[in-house]
Amino acid sequence: MTKYGYVSGWLKDSVIKQDGFEYQAKILLSMGIPYDHCFADVFRQNNKERYQLFKFLTTVAQEGDVLVVPTLTCLYSNIRELCCLMYIVENTGIIIQSSDMDLSSDSDSSDWIIASQLAHLDYLHYLRQKHASKAIKKAKYQSMLNTGGRHKRVITPIYRQAYEYLQSHTYSETQLKFHLSKSTLYRIKRQINNKKQPINTPQSYDASRGDLQ
Repeated sequence: MTKYGYVSGWLKDSVIKQDGFEYQAKILLSMGIPYDHCFADVFRQNNKERYQLFKFLTTVAQEGDVLVVPTLTCLYSNIRELCCLMYIVENTGIIIQSSDMDLSSDSDSSDWIIASQLAHLDYLHYLRQKHASKAIKKAKYQSMLNTGGRHKRVITPIYRQAYEYLQSHTYSETQLKFHLSKSTLYRIKRQINNKKQPINTPQSYDASRGDLQ
């Protein structure tokens, strides 16, 4: 019987920071496994293949050997990989030891172990989905902001004062008083008028002012 070690993960996981590669590696080295008996896979971008684990299972592992991992989740990323792992444990007769539980072909608690690991996979999926949803909402919100950081559709008190002043003055006079561009004044007036007018109300053109009434 020979003991080996294995660790995998991202160098920096933005969602589950405590499951990063460096954190897992420190745990593994503290377990006393010889360095030349350790295997490791570092995930990069969308690549989560476990090349070193596959190398160990196909060319190194012998019946009765022990593979030590910080947690069982180092060995798989989804349900399919977990099921494949169970078949390999049964076929090769290796024993997998971790800080949370042990897994072997004759383990009495195999069903409970599988259930708990499946639940863990579901939770990780939930966290990453939640993180992705927040990122999408944040990006969508920021895309709606102007360079000044204010939402373009918000009518501020200053904008409303400019609109009221515009009712009895020209655009040029309003620009000078409130230091707003003509395009901004057009937008303010259009937003406020759209809220006041019912849908499909005809609009008339005032040639003396050069805008829509």
